[in-house]
Amino acid sequence: MSSSRILFIDAYDSFSNNIVSLLKDQLGLQVEFIHIDDPRFVLNDDAFHAFLQSFDAVVAGPGPGHPANSEDVGLIGKLWSSPDDCMLPVLGICLGFQSLALAFGAKVERLKQPRHGLVTPIVHCGEDVFSGTGEVVVAQYHSLHARLAPGSPPRLGKDLWKPSSSYEQLIPLAWDLSDDDNGPILMSARHCEKPFWGVQYHPESICSNIESHRLIVNWWQAAYEWNKRRRAQRSDLSSPSHHSISAETDYHNSSQPVTAVETNVQWLSSFLPQPSDTADIVEALRSENYGSNLILLESCVREGLPVNAETGRHSVIGIAGKNAVHVQYWTQTHELVVHAGGAELYRTIAKCSDVLHYLAAFMQDHKADGGPPDSPFWGGLMGFMSYEAGLETIDVEPAPKSRKKPDIWFIFVERSVVIDHVSGACYVQSLIDNDGAWLAATRKTVLDSSRPRNDSPPPTPSPLPAPKITSQPLQSGYCAKVTACQANLRAGLSYELCLTAQTHILTHEAPWSLYLGLRAQNPAPFAAYLNLSSPLDATEGVTLISSSPERFLSWTREGEVQFRPIKGTVRKDSDMTREKAEAILKSPKEQAENLMIVDLIRHDLSRVPNVTNVHAPQLMQVEEYTSLYQLVSVISGTLGPNYSGIPALAASLPPGSMTGAPKKRSCDLLTDIENHEPRGLYSGVLGYMDVGGGGDFSVVIRSAFKYSDESVWRVGAGGAVTVLSSAEGEWEEMCAKREKLLKVFGVA
Repeated sequence: MSSSRILFIDAYDSFSNNIVSLLKDQLGLQVEFIHIDDPRFVLNDDAFHAFLQSFDAVVAGPGPGHPANSEDVGLIGKLWSSPDDCMLPVLGICLGFQSLALAFGAKVERLKQPRHGLVTPIVHCGEDVFSGTGEVVVAQYHSLHARLAPGSPPRLGKDLWKPSSSYEQLIPLAWDLSDDDNGPILMSARHCEKPFWGVQYHPESICSNIESHRLIVNWWQAAYEWNKRRRAQRSDLSSPSHHSISAETDYHNSSQPVTAVETNVQWLSSFLPQPSDTADIVEALRSENYGSNLILLESCVREGLPVNAETGRHSVIGIAGKNAVHVQYWTQTHELVVHAGGAELYRTIAKCSDVLHYLAAFMQDHKADGGPPDSPFWGGLMGFMSYEAGLETIDVEPAPKSRKKPDIWFIFVERSVVIDHVSGACYVQSLIDNDGAWLAATRKTVLDSSRPRNDSPPPTPSPLPAPKITSQPLQSGYCAKVTACQANLRAGLSYELCLTAQTHILTHEAPWSLYLGLRAQNPAPFAAYLNLSSPLDATEGVTLISSSPERFLSWTREGEVQFRPIKGTVRKDSDMTREKAEAILKSPKEQAENLMIVDLIRHDLSRVPNVTNVHAPQLMQVEEYTSLYQLVSVISGTLGPNYSGIPALAASLPPGSMTGAPKKRSCDLLTDIENHEPRGLYSGVLGYMDVGGGGDFSVVIRSAFKYSDESVWRVGAGGAVTVLSSAEGEWEEMCAKREKLLKVFGVA
């Protein structure tokens, strides 16, 4: 590895780690990562200048906000006025570039039409950092742009590469000439004397082409040559190399290798008669395991086949007995409580990050071996993390609740049934010693429930009071919130905002009956039924019914990590064909929505220790579901040997497909725009952590949930707002996403 070092200054962007990864791919350097508001240097210029002397160059990263706002750029703004003896070569990206331009006289103005997630070719000078570079196609994420001259933009031809007579210190290097609305947009410039370069676009984006990456190598070569001339006394400065980079960051919590295996899984298998219905099996198990918490994570079947066999092959039925361990956390009080059988085992004041560390340690202490290799779940923790729990992981103040509600709730499941809907295999499993009698009895129950029955029809139930909507968004109010989102986007505060709203429904229908109706109306690969009650507090409980199509995160026992974000939706009706849907989902708006989330997730995954090979094997492919066509991407990575996927979970909350980007600033904005109404389980994640080493979580969407101490069910729905959105279109998308649930409740 080269002894050269680069300092990366992060402006709290959600793509920063992708830039570090790009440096890893292109250069053989050490990279140190600090934030724009690092308390060591914000008020101490001398300390900052002394710190810079440990590095050979600086990358000033992208971020939300305006370069004229010192809070938005922080330490980046100090780079341009460094004393000559402290000066370093700098590459500014997006906000970093705008800060450079502003510092040397350019105007930074709003674009007529922001360019968030748009992919275009640019024209470059073919010299300097673009030397030897062919056609460059890049992704852009900006509402602001640097203007080098007042009045009209420069004429085409040689004038494009001349400094403005007004701002002679900045030499243009690249332009985007493809935008008729905005006119020529400056894409790159350098200072005429000082070693400062910048680009407006994002070379690290998954949709920026390979030619755009040459900029990194050329910039480092130019930085090296400048350092060689100006800092010849530094004998340790080495030339550019192309080995791997080590991103040294100070914000990671290293995951520890898992502990030795101690428990052996006991299990029996059989093949189910076809066709068989998972719901019949659950009903039989509920009857045989009265008093237990049953959790169903169901991969729904349509016409005898899984709705999506790639993601929804297995159904998992967790059976947690009366003495099962519960792990609960409340963001309102910051209490972490562990209890079993009504007895409190542990209580402390904690943060959400502490809870995730506790869960990781718990799973290390409960590792098991010997289960069926083809079963993804042998036992372990099953439960949920709310949207508000996710907010806490990124230091966003959650919306206050009127009453304390559980934000994290996992139960340790020692008995389970797993059904493989492709092979027809069924696995009955236990982590309890000498549990053979239960295994045999449960296998018999499962097989008996799967066989055709000649039962008499159930008695007709007594009529229930009619269900009713007690609260729902108004079109005018929702459209006003879309407009508020777009105002923030145009101001450069976010690239995309995932706006949501909740509908409250009062019904006396049994939760299980509602779930059966939902799975019939909208079969999905990540359907779920969860009905948790606390042995420690009889008033506390939560019920969730879900027909989610979206995997949030999975990791296998072999260490393969996968995200499957959905962004881009077309409603099915009699006139909508797949061909039409694909044409709509290839529009700039839909592609931009998905691209922004893909780049965000790549950033999240890239910052996880011991994760390598982050890539996107599937990019913006159309998938068909019962009521919708959706645009789906897949982002994957590889865990180091014997490492858990829980740090990847911790690094990625809340789900990027439910927030927008940059994540932290977007969530701050959304909390205000959504009037500080908690989302609760909606927009959170639901799934399991397996004692064998795997895990799988879905995003809680197309769902309804109810707290035991409340009378109403909550149905959340929404969509990603971009500058290309229409308020009417966003309203219609929100309504389309909640429609099936309203039908299930009988209030559509």
